[in-house]
Amino acid sequence: MMLLLVSSSWLLTSWCAEGLALSARPRLTPDLDANGESVEAGVAVRPAGAKGLGAFALRPFKEATIVGDYVGEFLTRREAEARDSRGLLDQLGLRKRTGNYIFCIDEDLYCDAEDVARANWTRYINHSDLPNLRVKSLPYAYGGSPRVWFVAIRDIEEGEELCFDYGPDYWTKDDE
Repeated sequence: MMLLLVSSSWLLTSWCAEGLALSARPRLTPDLDANGESVEAGVAVRPAGAKGLGAFALRPFKEATIVGDYVGEFLTRREAEARDSRGLLDQLGLRKRTGNYIFCIDEDLYCDAEDVARANWTRYINHSDLPNLRVKSLPYAYGGSPRVWFVAIRDIEEGEELCFDYGPDYWTKDDE
């Protein structure tokens, strides 16, 4: 028998038949299989050194190809500021976020991919000063809904980590 215990960030499994043996792995987004892969999207989420987890290409992507859409909860500026991971609640230890996944689409429109149940694999795209992706956004795309998506800025080889430049507004003095 297998018992699944789920927290906001980790999936714990325990085999009861042979005693208590625990193993832990990060809880990933619903679009990824048990191996952290999305064959449809052509990506895998794997350890990326000091960056934690990262998104890696399972197949080549040609320059100008749309690689994926950033998915999450849409927020107003006020809601986004209340959730900012560098806010007072976090400093006091009263709230724990796994990172800052809030993307500014427009002056009063943001997308938050913190909740893995509402996000997809693109939340694992890390920063690089030498990116292979650029991000694009529209407050009103097809059908009137907001859209954030990633486009390859050069040919990307299988196995490469997918990265974009988070920009100067992401970093604080504490990050230096």
